[in-house]
Amino acid sequence: MAVRVLVTDGSSETRDILRCHLECIGCVVVAEAGSAAQALPLLTTIRPEVVALGADAAPSNTLDLVRLIKREAPQTSVLLIGREISEQDVQVFRQAGVLGCFSAPLEFANLWRTLSMAYPELMTGAFADMISAAAARATRA
Repeated sequence: MAVRVLVTDGSSETRDILRCHLECIGCVVVAEAGSAAQALPLLTTIRPEVVALGADAAPSNTLDLVRLIKREAPQTSVLLIGREISEQDVQVFRQAGVLGCFSAPLEFANLWRTLSMAYPELMTGAFADMISAAAARATRA
Protein backbone atom coordinates (compact mmCIF):
# COMPACT_ATOMS: atom_id res chain seq x y z
CA MET A 1 0.00 0.00 0.00
CA ALA A 2 1.43 3.37 -1.02
CA VAL A 3 1.93 6.19 1.48
CA ARG A 4 -0.83 8.80 1.04
CA VAL A 5 0.40 12.40 0.94
CA LEU A 6 -1.24 15.82 1.05
CA VAL A 7 1.00 18.43 -0.62
CA THR A 8 0.57 21.98 0.67
CA ASP A 9 2.35 25.02 -0.72
CA GLY A 10 1.34 28.45 -1.97
CA SER A 11 3.14 27.92 -5.28
CA SER A 12 1.61 25.56 -7.85
CA GLU A 13 5.11 25.09 -9.32
CA THR A 14 6.46 23.94 -5.96
CA ARG A 15 3.48 21.61 -5.50
CA ASP A 16 4.21 20.10 -8.94
CA ILE A 17 7.87 19.51 -8.00
CA LEU A 18 6.92 17.96 -4.66
CA ARG A 19 4.32 15.73 -6.32
CA CYS A 20 6.88 14.49 -8.85
CA HIS A 21 9.46 13.76 -6.13
CA LEU A 22 6.94 11.97 -3.92
CA GLU A 23 5.47 9.90 -6.74
CA CYS A 24 8.96 8.91 -7.89
CA ILE A 25 9.71 7.40 -4.48
CA GLY A 26 6.45 5.45 -4.35
CA CYS A 27 4.03 7.77 -2.57
CA VAL A 28 0.56 8.69 -3.81
CA VAL A 29 -0.39 12.37 -3.70
CA VAL A 30 -4.06 12.23 -2.70
CA ALA A 31 -4.62 15.99 -2.62
CA GLU A 32 -2.96 19.36 -3.04
CA ALA A 33 -3.67 22.59 -1.22
CA GLY A 34 -2.45 26.10 -1.89
CA SER A 35 -2.90 27.29 1.69
CA ALA A 36 -3.33 26.17 5.26
CA ALA A 37 -7.01 27.09 5.07
CA GLN A 38 -7.43 24.65 2.16
CA ALA A 39 -5.28 21.94 3.76
CA LEU A 40 -6.77 21.72 7.24
CA PRO A 41 -10.23 20.37 6.25
CA LEU A 42 -8.50 17.73 4.10
CA LEU A 43 -6.76 16.28 7.16
CA THR A 44 -10.04 14.87 8.43
CA THR A 45 -11.71 14.09 5.11
CA ILE A 46 -8.92 12.33 3.19
CA ARG A 47 -6.76 11.38 6.21
CA PRO A 48 -3.32 11.49 4.57
CA GLU A 49 -0.48 9.67 6.29
CA VAL A 50 1.91 12.53 5.42
CA VAL A 51 1.59 16.26 4.87
CA ALA A 52 4.39 17.68 2.72
CA LEU A 53 4.36 21.29 3.79
CA GLY A 54 6.08 24.15 2.01
CA ALA A 55 7.70 26.34 4.65
CA ASP A 56 6.41 29.87 4.97
CA ALA A 57 8.94 32.69 4.87
CA ALA A 58 8.20 33.28 8.57
CA PRO A 59 9.18 30.24 10.68
CA SER A 60 6.65 31.17 13.38
CA ASN A 61 3.75 30.89 10.88
CA THR A 62 4.98 27.48 9.75
CA LEU A 63 5.46 26.32 13.34
CA ASP A 64 1.90 27.34 14.22
CA LEU A 65 0.62 25.34 11.24
CA VAL A 66 2.69 22.28 12.19
CA ARG A 67 1.30 22.41 15.72
CA LEU A 68 -2.23 22.71 14.37
CA ILE A 69 -1.74 19.72 12.05
CA LYS A 70 -0.32 17.61 14.87
CA ARG A 71 -3.23 18.61 17.14
CA GLU A 72 -5.91 17.90 14.50
CA ALA A 73 -4.31 14.71 13.14
CA PRO A 74 -1.59 13.49 15.52
CA GLN A 75 -0.98 10.32 13.51
CA THR A 76 -0.10 12.34 10.40
CA SER A 77 3.60 12.82 9.66
CA VAL A 78 4.76 16.26 8.54
CA LEU A 79 7.58 16.90 6.09
CA LEU A 80 8.77 20.48 5.87
CA ILE A 81 10.29 21.78 2.66
CA GLY A 82 11.75 25.28 2.50
CA ARG A 83 14.32 27.39 0.75
CA GLU A 84 16.53 27.90 3.78
CA ILE A 85 15.82 26.24 7.10
CA SER A 86 18.31 27.05 9.84
CA GLU A 87 19.62 24.34 12.16
CA GLN A 88 17.96 26.14 15.05
CA ASP A 89 14.60 26.09 13.24
CA VAL A 90 15.06 22.40 12.34
CA GLN A 91 15.37 21.58 16.05
CA VAL A 92 12.25 23.57 16.91
CA PHE A 93 10.27 21.94 14.07
CA ARG A 94 11.39 18.45 15.11
CA GLN A 95 10.32 19.14 18.70
CA ALA A 96 6.91 20.11 17.31
CA GLY A 97 6.66 16.72 15.60
CA VAL A 98 8.04 17.27 12.11
CA LEU A 99 9.39 14.02 10.64
CA GLY A 100 11.92 15.71 8.36
CA CYS A 101 13.06 19.14 7.17
CA PHE A 102 14.42 19.62 3.67
CA SER A 103 15.92 22.63 1.96
CA ALA A 104 15.55 23.24 -1.74
CA PRO A 105 16.74 21.86 -4.01
CA LEU A 106 15.12 18.68 -2.77
CA GLU A 107 17.09 15.45 -3.16
CA PHE A 108 15.23 12.22 -3.90
CA ALA A 109 17.49 10.02 -1.78
CA ASN A 110 17.18 12.15 1.37
CA LEU A 111 13.40 12.39 1.03
CA TRP A 112 13.09 8.64 0.44
CA ARG A 113 15.41 7.76 3.34
CA THR A 114 13.45 9.91 5.79
CA LEU A 115 10.07 8.57 4.69
CA SER A 116 11.32 4.97 4.57
CA MET A 117 12.20 5.07 8.25
CA ALA A 118 8.60 5.89 9.13
CA TYR A 119 6.95 3.95 6.30
CA PRO A 120 8.86 0.70 5.60
CA GLU A 121 6.64 -0.11 2.62
CA LEU A 122 8.68 2.43 0.67
CA MET A 123 11.69 0.14 1.06
CA THR A 124 10.39 -1.86 -1.91
CA GLY A 125 9.82 -0.75 -5.47
CA ALA A 126 11.75 0.72 -8.35
CA PHE A 127 13.20 3.69 -6.47
CA ALA A 128 14.38 1.50 -3.59
CA ASP A 129 16.03 -0.85 -6.09
CA MET A 130 17.76 2.09 -7.80
CA ILE A 131 19.06 3.49 -4.49
CA SER A 132 20.30 0.05 -3.39
CA ALA A 133 22.11 -0.47 -6.69
CA ALA A 134 23.73 2.97 -6.47
CA ALA A 135 24.84 2.30 -2.87
CA ALA A 136 26.33 -1.05 -3.91
CA ARG A 137 28.28 0.60 -6.74
CA ALA A 138 29.56 3.29 -4.39
CA THR A 139 30.71 0.67 -1.89
CA ARG A 140 32.66 -1.23 -4.57
CA ALA A 141 34.34 1.93 -5.87
